[in-house]
Amino acid sequence: MPRKPRVDEAGYHLVINKGVAGRKIFYEDSDYQEFLDIVCASAKLYDFILHSYSLLNESYQFLVETKEKNISLALRYINSNYAVHFNKKYNRSGHLWQGRYRSWFILNKSYLDKLVLFIERYPLKYHLCDNLEDFRYSGYRAFMGLDIPIECLKGSFIFRKYEDIDKVKTFFSSKVEESRLEEVIDKLQKVVKYEKNERSKRKHKQLEEHFDIVLGKKERNKKIYEAYLDGYTQTQIASFLNISQATVSNVIKRFLKEKNGSIICI
Repeated sequence: MPRKPRVDEAGYHLVINKGVAGRKIFYEDSDYQEFLDIVCASAKLYDFILHSYSLLNESYQFLVETKEKNISLALRYINSNYAVHFNKKYNRSGHLWQGRYRSWFILNKSYLDKLVLFIERYPLKYHLCDNLEDFRYSGYRAFMGLDIPIECLKGSFIFRKYEDIDKVKTFFSSKVEESRLEEVIDKLQKVVKYEKNERSKRKHKQLEEHFDIVLGKKERNKKIYEAYLDGYTQTQIASFLNISQATVSNVIKRFLKEKNGSIICI
């Protein structure tokens, strides 16, 4: 079964990963701590900000902001290092994770607050606590001033946007329907399917054929998007046209936003 394409662009990413066959990935407090230590080590190495997180018994959820195109490398570091720790500690072998992690690229920042609520309320949804104050493995207690935040959470926009505890309490008491939060994830998944279907409909053409006749910048941008849907990478397109990859990326993002709304996953 072909893998779903993902975005490796710099920016905001929602990330979810689960243990293989739904098995636990955390058993003791030290497991959670080891995992968070690895996350912060990865954040320092790959220069990303952790804006929100929640660690359940068998999965983790992040909202991260990368400054470079390295989300895959950062998560590979986290997953592989924790798997080594877990397998060694519990004398096991084989895969720890249920395939690849899932990630979604968040283009519209207006969704960020909702996604933080989505992530931080996971422990309540899965009945791991009655009150979020009692759950120690998410960002909530740090946001509420009950714990010192882990190093890689200190740059979270929540601390900047909600400057005092009263504002934080108001934010986390926001009435957001669970169904609306689920719709955000559902929309992300539909965009993946759309892009996959669009690519499968097209026959592969040489880049020379895509750009044989270009009448102006508008026509060029349309052909950039068509070449992307035909399976060419941003680097290949940029190199052929002798323009920057950032330019190609921005063109593709504009087309995706027009077709699919403000959240994209490619």
